[in-house]
Amino acid sequence: MTATRPRTSRYRRHVTPQLTTHFIGSGQIVALCLFIAVLAVLLFPKEFINQQLHSGAPPHAATIAYLQLLLRAQPSDRTIRLQLVHERLRAGQLEAAEAALAPLINRAGPASPPVAALWLSLRRAQFVAIPPGSPRREQARADYARALDHLGSRLTLTDQLVETRHAIAAGLYDTAARMAGRLLAATAPPVRGHSGNRPEPDRVPPAPELAAAPTGAPPRIAMPHSPGAGIERLVGLVWASRLASVNRADSVAPHKALTLTDIHEQAFDALLQSHLAAGKPQEAVRAAQAQLPALDPAQVDWTRLMQIAAWANQPSAEADFAQRWLASAHDDTARWAAFQALIQAYLSADHPRQALAAAAANLDRMPGTTALWRCMTRLAMQAGDSAKSVEYARRLVHLGDLRVH
Repeated sequence: MTATRPRTSRYRRHVTPQLTTHFIGSGQIVALCLFIAVLAVLLFPKEFINQQLHSGAPPHAATIAYLQLLLRAQPSDRTIRLQLVHERLRAGQLEAAEAALAPLINRAGPASPPVAALWLSLRRAQFVAIPPGSPRREQARADYARALDHLGSRLTLTDQLVETRHAIAAGLYDTAARMAGRLLAATAPPVRGHSGNRPEPDRVPPAPELAAAPTGAPPRIAMPHSPGAGIERLVGLVWASRLASVNRADSVAPHKALTLTDIHEQAFDALLQSHLAAGKPQEAVRAAQAQLPALDPAQVDWTRLMQIAAWANQPSAEADFAQRWLASAHDDTARWAAFQALIQAYLSADHPRQALAAAAANLDRMPGTTALWRCMTRLAMQAGDSAKSVEYARRLVHLGDLRVH
């Protein structure tokens, strides 16, 4: 009988049956994974996570999962919940962000500024995420408007200014006007004397009432129904392409420290923009007239106010703005520009006699140059006042004679 020949180790590896013994079952694997996750929550350095949250890097699934585990272990920790909501917003997980933030919003008592800011960011992101033309878009816009009315005053002053700009960009013009008005009231300068407003450099004589010149209807200024800068950081990469072309000219730089005066002046600009965007230049003129006493005249864009008054077909308001500009001017160049704007306001309304009267009332503010007397001579001739035109022409000739000698 022939003995079995020994097999080499390489051959034996192919014919030896595989072992079927399992040292770890599937349930044990799941338990091990859970143990490792819990161990990570307990041992992972929280400072490192905080650095990741404040680094501005794109949202990461691991960070969100870690915050979820932390919140599950500490459900009453408000800071962890806010961090989780913030990261979900940045990742575009809007429904999950709303579910995580709802306990803080529904809690009794007023919402804190961070909670209010996140909820408004959520409502704004939900509005932006819906494509134009969708029937759900108007509902989302209404939800955003209600949130602004309810929580807007809970924000810091700078954040209120930013949200006002966002409201304008979202087409919520009336809401933005209310927010700007509240912001102006909150940042108004302190009362001085009995007037209750900042004293003006000179007493401005009231402009005479003018009949509205026959002009066309004031133009409507179209505003894009899309959010401004800053929303990309909240909605995350999911909606970034949809927001890439948004005009950021009206946004407020979040890193810039604004003074109360800065906020007051920018809120005034936002108030005017809200009315203009809604096609209501008359409301913009009334708002400007009401707020001007509390503004620094040197920081007011007088030419813009005059243009708004012209759009509103209110020549008397246009003349009043020019008069205020002239009264607050601190150099000859500004005085000359305001003086000519005052004359032009009356001439545009086809009132040359009132233009002459207004110019004559302000001659003491102007240096007696040849340009001034030449302008006054032409204006008097246009108004049909031959006596004044001769008087001003003589001054012009006399000034020329003085220069010759």
